[in-house]
Amino acid sequence: MLSHQAMWENEIQVYELQKGDSGLGFSILDYQVCVCVCAGTKTTREQQTGGLAERDGRLLPGDRLMFVNGTDLSHASLDQAVRVLKSTALGIVRIGVTKPLTEVLFKRIQCAPL
Repeated sequence: MLSHQAMWENEIQVYELQKGDSGLGFSILDYQVCVCVCAGTKTTREQQTGGLAERDGRLLPGDRLMFVNGTDLSHASLDQAVRVLKSTALGIVRIGVTKPLTEVLFKRIQCAPL
């Protein structure tokens, strides 16, 4: 039987994005692989076509959101993560993510565009 347990690199990649009036250009989701593993993990879901994240090219769907501007989001609720991301001021936004190690099947619970 195949395991679809989510796994990410240990190293956090830090990206600085220059936020403008159109936002950060990506959405996040809160998912679980199974009831007992990684419940509440926030990952990037998709990029807005032509948006900041797509133009930058480093932040990809499946990246696990760890922090934004020093605020730890590794165990935050989806609502908390959305509030932090939307409250960032125009200008440089520091986003820390970990990259997925393996292909993961996600059970979508909620999604929030940013």
